[in-house]
Amino acid sequence: MATPSLTLRPHQPIVYVDLSPLAAQRLVGVPLSEVDAGGVGADVLLPWVSRLSEELADHPADQRESLLRIRLLEHLEEAARLDVSRDAFEALKIIGLGRGQMSVEELARRVHLSPRRLRHVMCTALGVGPKFASRVARLAAAVTRAGEGADSWARIAAESAYHDQSHLVRDFHDLMQTTPTAWLAEEGRNLQGRRHPSP
Repeated sequence: MATPSLTLRPHQPIVYVDLSPLAAQRLVGVPLSEVDAGGVGADVLLPWVSRLSEELADHPADQRESLLRIRLLEHLEEAARLDVSRDAFEALKIIGLGRGQMSVEELARRVHLSPRRLRHVMCTALGVGPKFASRVARLAAAVTRAGEGADSWARIAAESAYHDQSHLVRDFHDLMQTTPTAWLAEEGRNLQGRRHPSP
């Protein structure tokens, strides 16, 4: 079973929970290809989130992380097991580990499928193909690198296998509807004590 990792700071009203795609699918109860998270609130996908928020607010800050972990694991344990494509989730795991830098052909070889079959399996199970998943993973790697304190966006772009900084900026715009600078202004408070990249 996947174990959720989370970030919870005592004076921060937002909790970030990082679940594996398989755990997320179990919690929402439908294949991820059927989930349109573009404008859907968490309480629509997970009706128990509001109750959990109230429960967390009633506990001292130093107890919230363990309580949240317990409640998430309880919900995962209770969730029905769905028929899933292990190939799709294995491919997604490999994409993440490779930070989106592996070709579709190499990825297909690793999961023992043809590139065409891999695209079909991923689109059916996850709603996205390997190229899009790789694009998201590459941007996630860049965001992680920014959080670690890289000294410039140009360096982050180079280290994250972007052609150049403008390529990174395009992905920020296309995938997150913002710019690296605007993202940093919004998320910078969550990167406490870290050096922030220069423009």
